[in-house]
Amino acid sequence: MNVINKKLEELTIEEWRELFPIEMIPYQETWVSVFQKEKHLIEEKLSKATAVDIQHIGSTSISGLASKGSIDMLIDIPPQLLFDTSIIQAMQTLDYEYCIQSGYGPNYMIFAKGFDRKGKQQQKYFVHMTPKSHTELWDRIYFRDYLRQHSDIAKEYENLKIELATKFTKDKRSFQKGKTDFVMKITELAKQKTKATR
Repeated sequence: MNVINKKLEELTIEEWRELFPIEMIPYQETWVSVFQKEKHLIEEKLSKATAVDIQHIGSTSISGLASKGSIDMLIDIPPQLLFDTSIIQAMQTLDYEYCIQSGYGPNYMIFAKGFDRKGKQQQKYFVHMTPKSHTELWDRIYFRDYLRQHSDIAKEYENLKIELATKFTKDKRSFQKGKTDFVMKITELAKQKTKATR
């Protein structure tokens, strides 16, 4: 099958590496408004009862932090709507591609947009959709908020990502794995700090 006609989930590791290499870019002030615009589109399409809470996560949500430039969003949905076909169809009308994400706790819904197989540069989006009971994902809010409050830790994270991106330009798995220990350490620190202030 021609790679242009493949779904994202059908791409081989080698095809993904060639099509979407890891490239870090400086922080863009527009990322906040890009998120807000997309959030509004999704809220209109799904309704507040379905998309209960929409959060901007990932490096584009942290002011001043270099990033790959994709907008990561985390959406809380009612448990009974996980893998609901009407949600999948609604997101597809917004040009999102759907797949089931595994390997990060319970399986959940993930949607991606802007990953053009022909090489056209587009704004990329990843939407992670799961109930808040999925703590492996929703703990990312602790990490995000801690980096927003501690610019020195954010800079340390940025340096790590730049180093990993240089080393693993075409190896997303190794890039992600290289961040894991740092993210887990800071997330746990942030959670403990939050509990201490309650």
